[in-house]
Amino acid sequence: MELFFLKIMLILMIYLLLMYTFHRGISSWLGVGKRKIFSHDIINEHHEKADTLHRKIMIVALFSCLIIDVIFDSEHWYQNPYSYMMLLLISGSLLKAYMEWKYVENKRECTYTILETSFGYGLLILLLTVGIELVF
Repeated sequence: MELFFLKIMLILMIYLLLMYTFHRGISSWLGVGKRKIFSHDIINEHHEKADTLHRKIMIVALFSCLIIDVIFDSEHWYQNPYSYMMLLLISGSLLKAYMEWKYVENKRECTYTILETSFGYGLLILLLTVGIELVF
């Protein structure tokens, strides 16, 4: 059992190391000011209102996904309610990128947000699919 948790910690450490390396590399390459890793900055009051609404939708979707998952048996990945939760997570980052594109002077901030989101979720999916085989 301790080997299981050790492998989980290894996968988590690899993910964090790669995200940190990407974060530092892409921010210096784009010439964007250094952000805190996994930061969630609010651009303005429009972004705050939209983000609050998005978070409320996420909470409702999370609880409904749990109920749907218990009641129905999904055969395919697109029937799985957690696939839609992944879309909601990505939409939150796209909302932030849109607000940066619209309201921030440096348009590279938007590019940075999109690249960081794409890399982070792509890496997460890759490590979970490959890492599950390593763990079990």
